[in-house]
Amino acid sequence: MNPYLLIPLSALFLNLLLFIYVIALKGRHRVVSLYLFYSVDLSLWILSIILYWSFLPVEWMGWMMRVTSLTWLLAGTLFLEFIFEFLSKNPNLLLYFFRGLSLAVFPIALTTNWIVAGAEQKYWGYAISPGHLYVVSLNLFVIAPSVYAMALLLYESRNREPRFRNQCYLLFFGTLSSTILGFLTTILPRMQFQGDIHFPPLSGSATVLQSVCIFLAIAKYGFLEIRLEKIALQLYSKLREGVVLLSRTGELLYWNQSGKEMLGIYGTQPEKLDLSDYLENFPPEPFSRMDFKVKSIPSGPTESKEGKILSASPNRFLEVSRSEIQLSGRDKGNVFILRDITDKKEASEKISVLYSRVVKDLDIAREVQNTITTREFPHSSKFRIFSYFRPYDHVGGDVLNCSESQDGKIEVLFADVSGHGISSAMVAAMASIAFSVVSRRGTRPKEGLLFTNDLLTSVVTQHFISAVYLKYDPVSRVLDYSYAGHHTALLLRNGEVRELQGKGSVLLGIGSPILEDYDVTLRPGDRLLLYSDGLFEVRGSKGIPMGNSTLVEAVRKLAFQDSENLIRSLVSYSESFGDGVMTDDLTLFCLEIRE
Repeated sequence: MNPYLLIPLSALFLNLLLFIYVIALKGRHRVVSLYLFYSVDLSLWILSIILYWSFLPVEWMGWMMRVTSLTWLLAGTLFLEFIFEFLSKNPNLLLYFFRGLSLAVFPIALTTNWIVAGAEQKYWGYAISPGHLYVVSLNLFVIAPSVYAMALLLYESRNREPRFRNQCYLLFFGTLSSTILGFLTTILPRMQFQGDIHFPPLSGSATVLQSVCIFLAIAKYGFLEIRLEKIALQLYSKLREGVVLLSRTGELLYWNQSGKEMLGIYGTQPEKLDLSDYLENFPPEPFSRMDFKVKSIPSGPTESKEGKILSASPNRFLEVSRSEIQLSGRDKGNVFILRDITDKKEASEKISVLYSRVVKDLDIAREVQNTITTREFPHSSKFRIFSYFRPYDHVGGDVLNCSESQDGKIEVLFADVSGHGISSAMVAAMASIAFSVVSRRGTRPKEGLLFTNDLLTSVVTQHFISAVYLKYDPVSRVLDYSYAGHHTALLLRNGEVRELQGKGSVLLGIGSPILEDYDVTLRPGDRLLLYSDGLFEVRGSKGIPMGNSTLVEAVRKLAFQDSENLIRSLVSYSESFGDGVMTDDLTLFCLEIRE
C-alpha cells in the first residue's frame, strides 16, 4: 500500500466524522445545509486525491482529473456561500461573480488542456499536469474566496457578542491554516519550478485543519447553534406546555409530546403541519396569543388524508402563543406554545353564571358568601386554626378559603377585594372558585395567584384584589407563600412579633402582576396572623385612621394571649379606636403550630 495515502485517508475520515456529527445534531436549516454541501464537496475533493495516489491505470487519470476538477473549482465558492449565510449577509456582486465563473470554467477544464493538461506520475502517485490556467484557477477559485471569507469573518465579528466572536475566530484560524498549507504545498511550488512539484500537494487534505477548528467551535461555543439547540430541544421536551416549531412554509421542525397530546395527533411525525386542521377558527394572519377550541373527531382514532393519525378529542380549549424566531441565518420560523385552559374556560363559565345571579338577588349573594368563607377548618395535632369574619354589609369582599390536600398540606387563600358590598362579594366568590381549581392542581402559591389573575382579568374590570396565598406542610413545617399587594403577615414567636417579609403586585391591576414565591420554616409554638385592612382602616374621633403600624404595636402588646383571645382583643381594640364604626369588611386568620 502507498504510505502517502494515509494523508488523504486521515483527512477524509475526520471530515466525514464531522459531517456525520453535524447531521446527527442539527435540523434542516439553510446555514447548516450550506455547510454540509461544502463538506460534501471537500470530501469528494479528498476522495479524488486518494484515487490520484492509488496508481490506477494511467489512461484513466487524464479524464478523471478533468472530471474531478469540479470539486476544487467549487470549493471556494461553496465556502464563501456558507460564510455569507452564517453572517446573515445578503449576496453581493462578488459572490455572484464566483458562483457564475466557477460553473462556467468547468466545461473549459473538462474539454480543453488549458487547466488540466494531463497526468504525470510521481513517487507518491499521479499529479495533475498543469495547463497555463491551472495556477490562475487555483488562486481564483480556492485562495481568493477563502481570503475574502476570512476578511468578512474578522470584519463582521467586531461588535458581536463574545460567543459569536470566538466562533468566527476559530473558523478564521482553521481557514487561514488550511489555506496557507495548501498554498505552500500546491501553488507556490508550481510557480517556482515551472509548474512541476517535488513533494505531495496538500491543498485538499489541509482542509482537515479547518474541520478540527469547526469541531472545537461547536464543542466550546455552540457553533452553528448546534449545542444550544440540542439543549433547547431537551428543555422543550420536558415542558408540560405543548411546543410546536414550524418553518415559514409550515414544515414541522419539532414538537414535544405535550403538543401532540393537546392537538390529539398520534403516529409518525408529518412533514408539514397546519394548525387550522386541529384548532377551530385558527387565523391565517399572525397573532400573539389567542384561545382556540380543539376540533372534535366524531369517532375513534382515524387516519387523515395526509396519513396523520387522529384521536378522538374531548371538549378541550387551548391558549396558543405565537412568536417568530430566527432559525439559522436569515431563515425564520414560528414557535407555538400550547397551554390547556379547559379548566380555566369551565371556571370562567361558572363565574359568569354566578355573577349574573348574584347581581339580581342579594339572598343568593349571602349564600355565596357562606360558601366562599371557610367556617370549619382541618383538625390536626400538629396545628390549629382560628378565624374571625364579619362583612361590612350583608355580604363582603374578603375571602378566606382553606383546604386540605390528600397529602395533608394546608392551602389558604386570604384575599381582600377592593370596595365592599354585593359587587365585591361577586368578585370574592369568583376568586374563591379560582382557588378551588388551583388547589386541585397542586401549583406553587405564585402560580396559583397568577392563574386567578388570568382567570378573572377578562371578567372583572372595576375591582382589584390584594391577596396572600399560603401552603403549609405540617410534616416539614415549611410554609410557602406569595403576596399580591397585601400587607405582610405577622409571625408571633417566643413573645416577639415580626413581619413575614415579601412583596408583590395586586391582582387585576394594570398589566401582569409581578409576584414571587417565599418560604419559611415554622417552629412549634409559632403563630401566623393574617388580617384584612378593615382592622386598621378605622378612624378615630378626629378622623385620623389607625394605620397598620399602630395595629402591629397592639399585636406586640397582646401577644402573650392565646390565639382565640388575641383575635377577640384585636377586634375589640379596632372597634374601640373607631368608636364602633366599621369602614370595611373585617377578617382575621391565625395558624398556630402545635408540634
